[in-house]
Amino acid sequence: MLHTAWKGQLSFGLIEFPIKLHGAVEDKDIKLRTLHSVCYKPIHHVKRCEHCERDVASDELIKGYETSEGHFVTLSEHELDELKKRFSQSKTIDILHFVELEEIDSIYFDKSYYISANEFGGYEYSVLLEGLALSGKVGIAKVFLYSKQQLAIIRSYGDCLLLQTLHFHEELRHVQDVPHVDALPSLSTKDREAAVEIINKLSAPFEPKMHHNDYRDMLHELIQSKDAMASFSQQQSEQDVTKLMQMLKLSIDQSNLKPRKPRKKAIQKKA
Repeated sequence: MLHTAWKGQLSFGLIEFPIKLHGAVEDKDIKLRTLHSVCYKPIHHVKRCEHCERDVASDELIKGYETSEGHFVTLSEHELDELKKRFSQSKTIDILHFVELEEIDSIYFDKSYYISANEFGGYEYSVLLEGLALSGKVGIAKVFLYSKQQLAIIRSYGDCLLLQTLHFHEELRHVQDVPHVDALPSLSTKDREAAVEIINKLSAPFEPKMHHNDYRDMLHELIQSKDAMASFSQQQSEQDVTKLMQMLKLSIDQSNLKPRKPRKKAIQKKA
């Protein structure tokens, strides 16, 4: 069962029905902890004020925005909560309009969420799902998710509705800011044709299942092999200790079985 990330209503035209959002992507990265090299115990990050030269407790922390170097405008949790309420209280995702998917450049795409409907919204869900699939269009909407407002599209994906959050246009950096782009040389017609020919020769259908995270797989194998070696060394150590104890016990038992020779009395020499 998928975890519910958000629940509310989905609205388009005069139709509205209850929905839930579920994360469509699972993070498979291997999480590594930072350990102390002396005792191999995890290190905890401490909040410290360099000005006061001491560690700071959580109840001493506030939010602030740096308007100029060293100057901050502080915001209380109450002020932030009140602002968020203006958006988060609305539990309805309104589809503003529909567009062709090809009109949206892939640089805008962020995260994906499956949309599910409960038993009371199945018919309306199907109407939107099949309508999007037949038209080939996607819905543009806004949603307040994880404490921030996000632009999103809603589209058909197989037998399911899918919500994909988008970056706002102002979040994208300008391509003109990329170093040396303006100084690139122009190509001749022959060079352009050669580039296209190479690309066409190396072209193939995209098969997602054919591509794997090789680094993650090798890191996992390395961790497993080191863990197995550590386990083997521990077993060997325990076996060595057990074997040593058995040998000591056998030595003690054998010494107890041997008859002790009577001690000879020292002969005193006559003066």
